[in-house]
Amino acid sequence: MYAPLGFCDGDVLLACFDPAHRIALIRPEASAEARPPELPAIRRRTGEPYRRAALRLARAMAPAGVLRFGKVTGRIPAAGGGSAEQQRAQRRLFTAHAPAPVDLHPPWGRGQLLWLPYSEVAAQVAGLAIGDLDAFLEGYVEGWIPDGWITLE
Repeated sequence: MYAPLGFCDGDVLLACFDPAHRIALIRPEASAEARPPELPAIRRRTGEPYRRAALRLARAMAPAGVLRFGKVTGRIPAAGGGSAEQQRAQRRLFTAHAPAPVDLHPPWGRGQLLWLPYSEVAAQVAGLAIGDLDAFLEGYVEGWIPDGWITLE
């Protein structure tokens, strides 16, 4: 069974940029415990390719054709050690672009979108334990990361 309503607990993450190079994070719904904003995420179905799961997530956030996927994708290796809850499977971070912030909404209507400058995102999602996320986002925006896959360690 997969969890389509997950955010950062997924193995496919989406960094959605607006024209001002801000990234959409999801501010979780109010709860008893304050949680930091999260990158949109989804879990893959059994045997589902990462790209197909990313497309599913994109369709949950915007009408078809609104989001344009970027040419750089981050590969996040599986993390071992610790308890079963602390271990993470291999993940992918896809990049996408929205023509304007109003074109995007939280997936499945959960939470609210919060647009932050790309330089602030890594600190907000530190719990994801993605090494070099800040450099990845900076290099993507500034254009010094080549197109294709890049491993984030």
